[in-house]
Amino acid sequence: MNGVSEGGRGAANGAEERDAGRSPGTARLPGVPAQHGAADPEPAATVPGAGAWGGAADALRGAAVGPGREPAVVPGSPRQLPPPPAHFVSRADELSNLDALTGSGPGSRARVVVVVGPGGVGKTALAVTWAAGHAHRYPDGQLYTDLRGFSADTAVAPEEVLGVFLRALGVAPERVPAGLAEQVGLYRTVTAGRRLLVVLDNAVSTAQVRSLIPASAGCAVVVTSRLRLDGLLADGARFVDVAPLPREDAIALLTRTLGPSRAGAEPAAVAELAELCGRFPITLRVAAARLAARPRWPVSRVVAQLRDERSRLATLSRLAGAEDSATAAFDWSYRELPAHAALLYRLTAEIPGPEFTAGLAAAVTGMREPDVADALEVLVDASLLEEADLDRYRFHDLVRLHARAQRDDDRFEAVPRAARWYLRELTRANLVVIPSRWRVSPVAEEVEPAPFADDGEALDWLAGELPNVLPLLEEAVAYRHDEVAWQLCEALWELLLYRKHYPEWLRSHELGITAAQRCHDRVAESRLRCQLGRAHLDLGQLEPAERETRWAAELAREAHDRRNESAALEQLGMVVQGRGDVDAAVVLFADSLRIEEELGIDRGVAARHRRIGEALLQAGREAGAARHLDAASRLFEEIGDDKGAARVALGLARIDVRSGRTEAAVRRLERARAVLGRSGSAVYEAEALLALAEVAEADDQRGRARAYLTEAVELLAEVGGATLDRARAALEALDGGESG
Repeated sequence: MNGVSEGGRGAANGAEERDAGRSPGTARLPGVPAQHGAADPEPAATVPGAGAWGGAADALRGAAVGPGREPAVVPGSPRQLPPPPAHFVSRADELSNLDALTGSGPGSRARVVVVVGPGGVGKTALAVTWAAGHAHRYPDGQLYTDLRGFSADTAVAPEEVLGVFLRALGVAPERVPAGLAEQVGLYRTVTAGRRLLVVLDNAVSTAQVRSLIPASAGCAVVVTSRLRLDGLLADGARFVDVAPLPREDAIALLTRTLGPSRAGAEPAAVAELAELCGRFPITLRVAAARLAARPRWPVSRVVAQLRDERSRLATLSRLAGAEDSATAAFDWSYRELPAHAALLYRLTAEIPGPEFTAGLAAAVTGMREPDVADALEVLVDASLLEEADLDRYRFHDLVRLHARAQRDDDRFEAVPRAARWYLRELTRANLVVIPSRWRVSPVAEEVEPAPFADDGEALDWLAGELPNVLPLLEEAVAYRHDEVAWQLCEALWELLLYRKHYPEWLRSHELGITAAQRCHDRVAESRLRCQLGRAHLDLGQLEPAERETRWAAELAREAHDRRNESAALEQLGMVVQGRGDVDAAVVLFADSLRIEEELGIDRGVAARHRRIGEALLQAGREAGAARHLDAASRLFEEIGDDKGAARVALGLARIDVRSGRTEAAVRRLERARAVLGRSGSAVYEAEALLALAEVAEADDQRGRARAYLTEAVELLAEVGGATLDRARAALEALDGGESG
């Protein structure tokens, strides 16, 4: 693809100024093109959710990193910039202004520069190209996000961005606060003293930007916006204005795309085409892509077609008229589409998430997979759709608006169709992670597990789809597709339980509970309130955890739903155990156990025995603990739940070592570790390592204990949480005991 345009949708979505995908996270930046200027659309970077070791970026401070050298990539030092665009022409003055305005000087705050211009003029290409060429100035990392200020949907809220920024800067996912004020405070603490570059694409308001400005004077913030955000003057902001390309540069951009021979054969037509496109890179790209896909067409043929719309194209000479220019170009491209591609164009634009796959497109359109594949290729070739990655597609925001403006009687079916597809696919992945879990939704009985290699692969896929599922859930609830909405919310359980995306967990369950209430489905509401209570429990918020879980229990009793009642009782036991009342916890676990036995749910019976056994072991009552843990182990083995049996083995091994059976404990733990290492949960594997360290230390093998604890700390460094704290404390105690 060729040309330049403004960035597009979503924290993980496409932007008009992107022409190639990139791997998220800490991928190294590609080299900066030698020639500056307006470029092809480049893909928007996904803001990664992977955590890292807090403070590791400190090691970069003061390093001799100069121009032309890529900063070293270390945990907590994110490299999120999209690749610089492939065809970038002109913009020398704007690049020089950015150099001057972000340079060193007096002051105690981060330097803020707002790149201002109309839609499609090339602001994102300018910002990303400049940032890539100056990454060496900011060795502690570069952050990027698309704020979606000018998309058809709701702009990204600061708390959404802060969550992913904090995780990228080394804050463990479960330690990211749920509230904006706390997130801002932590962000300022984490960025204090660092040298970071932050690129905020498509901002729509001062408030959207202000919370994302770092605390350090060594940082720079480059904002792109169609609006002059004068409110940022209070934050010391300076402005760089971006206009359409000069005539010569617009011609040069077309010439690069078409090739010098073809452009040279019709210089007058190329020059007229540049003017008809308003010299806006987005429209230049669309026209050039059409010609590149039709090598036998003369340039004059496209010029003649565009002349028919010159009344609309002429408005592009006004900065506020960029969307008119895009509409003219998109109308023309749309008329050229075959029927099946036009249908896919109209209906996939209704999918609210930033990206979609061929499978989702087939579900939304009802088309056969071969037709979908061909239609996607047609749309990508026409620059009406961007290929973000293998089988990942996204719209630019203006293209999406154009597609939604086209008449289609089925457009209101797109969201429920997409929701039903995601419900099935999420459930198939969930069946890999927890195969025998009871679910309120009946979909698990209708599908087979997805062909993932293991739990970890399934969880990675689920995590990658969360940015697409959450906006779909929002829209499904907004349009009262409530039956599928609450089921979609329930289907997020495995991911949220294992990976702890707390803000998304809380928001999704607020939506799901609303949908269940409107369906007057007490069973569904009970299940979702119990899941919401678990989020509060894992956040250490015991009061709301107890409130939601008790509410879930009451709803279950009103609905005569023993399964949900049992789940709520078990979770209430976890709440009171968190308050230190082990005896009350055992009573609640025992009540839940009786229900599971009455219902004949073997996995539930095994899980409750494990809960009781672990609580008794915590209280030092080994004999009672052993009875319950042995019962849990037998049941898990009978039903083939090796992961459940492995978790029970940790408690049994502790009993072994307290009874002097050290070798038996080691054998048991090594088997458990092998199983838990394949579970997709770093916490589960680390728990096995902690138990191995306890056994080694009890056997006076302090070197081996240290090795286990060190491995556990390394394994949990990107996860964080109470288990990491335990591992670090045990390691410090071990070292302290030796030094003493």
